[in-house]
Amino acid sequence: MMFQDLVVWLDYSNNNNNILVMDQYLLKTNITTFLKDQQSNVNISKDVVDLIGGLINNQQPAYYNSDDQYYIYTVPKLGDGGTCSLKHETEIFDLTTVVGQRSEQLSSLISRLYQITKAIQKLTDVDWIGIYKVYQVNGEKCLTKLAYQGEISRPLFPLNSYWETISNNSFVGINGKGKIIQSLESYDGPYYNCSDKVKSELCIPIFDRQLDQVIGIIDAESWKDTHFNDKNILELSQLAVDLSTLLSDPLLLNK
Repeated sequence: MMFQDLVVWLDYSNNNNNILVMDQYLLKTNITTFLKDQQSNVNISKDVVDLIGGLINNQQPAYYNSDDQYYIYTVPKLGDGGTCSLKHETEIFDLTTVVGQRSEQLSSLISRLYQITKAIQKLTDVDWIGIYKVYQVNGEKCLTKLAYQGEISRPLFPLNSYWETISNNSFVGINGKGKIIQSLESYDGPYYNCSDKVKSELCIPIFDRQLDQVIGIIDAESWKDTHFNDKNILELSQLAVDLSTLLSDPLLLNK
């Protein structure tokens, strides 16, 4: 039987379903290898599950503002090879070049993503968090930053063989496997750096409903070593599972 044939999508009234989905996600992404307690996923707090589910499923209209807050943001100016420059060298990124024309409905959805990043940043005590979705940008698949909390950062990560070797975001977007670095100082692999403050990082995929295809990622960073533990790894994994439906909304399709 294929792995995806076992998928049962999350029913917040049935905690056993939640455990089943999380087990499958953690195994598929290799996140289990980063957990100290291999059974800790069954102990994720129902309050946390309900909190994340409530954020995802909130159907109340989010605050809508017709100005640029969701679409125009400052990013580091990119140097040779697409690397981030020093933070004082900046430029402007227009999200509508990727997601299409602004609308009240689209702004409401992106606002919900910002509300989610704000709440999850507080829950997990990370210094930076971003939600990315896969789009075609200039004929190439790229992870595009839809919402974030923290310092400015690059908006696009190409999904190609070169970027796979230099960026955890691109690696996760291509391979669907989680990457958790507990100490960048002792990490000997390739790392794409937009901030010297980062000490530890978690990057995990967001799949479609069938767990077949990566449709986005969550990237979270801390200014502290060994910040990521079983508790916040599982909380962020729960968010990744639940974001599948929201990132599949037709409003977020390439225009």
